[in-house]
Amino acid sequence: PGIDVTTAMFNNDNMAAMFQSMMAANMMMQMNGMGGMGMPGMGSMPSGMGGTMTPGMMPGMLPGLMPGQGATSPPTQFPTQPGLAAHGSPAQVLPTVPYAYENRPVGGSKASSSGMQSIKDPETKRLIEDFKIDLPVALKLNEAIIGRADTKPSDLAKLRDLLEDQENPSLILEQQVREMAAGTFEGKVLEDREVEALALNFNLSGEAKLRLNEVVSKRATKKGQDLVRLESILEHVEKPSQMTLSLVDRLQKGKLDGFPDLREAEDVIKKFRMTAAAKRQLFDLCLERANDSSRILGQLEVYFEEYARNTASTALQELLPRLMSGGDVPEEPLYRGGRSRSRSHNNRHEREHGRHDRGGARRGGRSPAGRDRSRSRPQYRNARRSPSGRRGDRRR
Repeated sequence: PGIDVTTAMFNNDNMAAMFQSMMAANMMMQMNGMGGMGMPGMGSMPSGMGGTMTPGMMPGMLPGLMPGQGATSPPTQFPTQPGLAAHGSPAQVLPTVPYAYENRPVGGSKASSSGMQSIKDPETKRLIEDFKIDLPVALKLNEAIIGRADTKPSDLAKLRDLLEDQENPSLILEQQVREMAAGTFEGKVLEDREVEALALNFNLSGEAKLRLNEVVSKRATKKGQDLVRLESILEHVEKPSQMTLSLVDRLQKGKLDGFPDLREAEDVIKKFRMTAAAKRQLFDLCLERANDSSRILGQLEVYFEEYARNTASTALQELLPRLMSGGDVPEEPLYRGGRSRSRSHNNRHEREHGRHDRGGARRGGRSPAGRDRSRSRPQYRNARRSPSGRRGDRRR
């Protein structure tokens, strides 16, 4: 008697804990459109039991009730046992609010498993999963990367740098995909380990190594071929860094389709046992005329076999000015000074052997495979001589 009920409840630790639990449940029920509840085991408390008003309570409120809920509100019993209310009736189960991002599909809120299955490249899929890219943007990225196979590693590395710590990575990525479609997107220059090894082997300058990394970053599918060919070239030059910069510059400007392949030139050098000076001249020729070096080497091989098998180095020195200026290998051997044989000699040669090019191949299309190898070299030389007695007949 004379003790305020609310004060007594709060002086009891157990009752205080129960009251806090009841208030939390009551707030949850109000949020879900359900009625509030009173004290455990009691209906709404009579108005005379209030004694004093708890701070923060509105007039007419009772402890444990939300604003607008009075003493006449129907009581809701607090469960005392799992599944049972205070008087044995089935307990009211509070609805659960699911976590908004629980079981969120990988790749963004709009992603679906069927849509992600269409993205086959593992590196592209990993970027989409890491940044939770929305499915429409992910599909656009996948389509763009498929069309940029040569720059894929460089592109994905640059995109990772751009998307890092962004609040809306899908929006940023969509902008970059539009730049890819317009051809204005530039990937990241990667430092390749094979380029580093090549630079150490030939003591390349920092500029040459950087420019070579730029080329490799944009030619990922051709990287192996490019580095093998470049290594073969640098083995035969005196200034590797200067040669690397020259080839890279021509390649980036579209003057070369790729680094020249010197393996065919090496075969010609071994076959005709060319001197070191001639070897260097032939390599210079292949580098100067990189886009048609195979055709020129085929013509040279025919020419050497027919006219200069034992003097190929000297013959190359005579032909070099003509070839370096863009000309082709002549049909007939050159005299000293680079002049071809006279027209009378050519006409006599055609009358004696017919209008053919040593084996039936037409002019401009000769190759080693098209020559007639049935006659031996001595017989071929004898066949080119004038028939005996003709000059004497003319005297008579």
